[in-house]
Amino acid sequence: MRVRLLAVALALACAAAAVRAQPAPSQPVIVVVDMTQIMREAKAAKDVQAQVERQMNAYSKEVEQEEGELRKLRDDLERQRNALAPEVFSQRSQEYQQRYVALDRDVQAKRQGLQQSYSDAMTRVENVAMQIISDVAKERKATMVVAKAALLYMNDGMDVTQDVTKRLDEKLPTMAVGPPKEGGEAPAKAMPGALPKK
Repeated sequence: MRVRLLAVALALACAAAAVRAQPAPSQPVIVVVDMTQIMREAKAAKDVQAQVERQMNAYSKEVEQEEGELRKLRDDLERQRNALAPEVFSQRSQEYQQRYVALDRDVQAKRQGLQQSYSDAMTRVENVAMQIISDVAKERKATMVVAKAALLYMNDGMDVTQDVTKRLDEKLPTMAVGPPKEGGEAPAKAMPGALPKK
């Protein structure tokens, strides 16, 4: 019996020594990032926004001019309605409608193309930002990166948003926005101001 107690005591002592020899589980190291703030404040993101706005403004001026020409054509047709033969009026009215539908389709395609160009450029900026976040996390030996929007509270020093934004500005101060891809025709809308057939 004594040998048995001695064996149990020895086993317990070995188990306790093994438990003490194991390292304690490490605490997670967490960094926090606000991607919305980065994509709002980064120079490259602002550059993309400015380029798309310039392209949209230039295109809007072109469209305004074409719309003015179409309004003038519609007004002229309306004034000539009684002077023209019904077949001639009908033909000119159809030509007007076709031009309007073509303009509307072009406007929709251009807007979609600009939106796609914007999305593509912003995705490239975001990809560079994600790589920088990964680099910062490795430098800080972080075991976890958490989106700021998911938190209610955090300690000072966990937020690396400003550091990431600064590095992104250094690495990528601008981002070229590719030309809009014109494809995929938008469905034609009902035409306001269409002339009724005589």
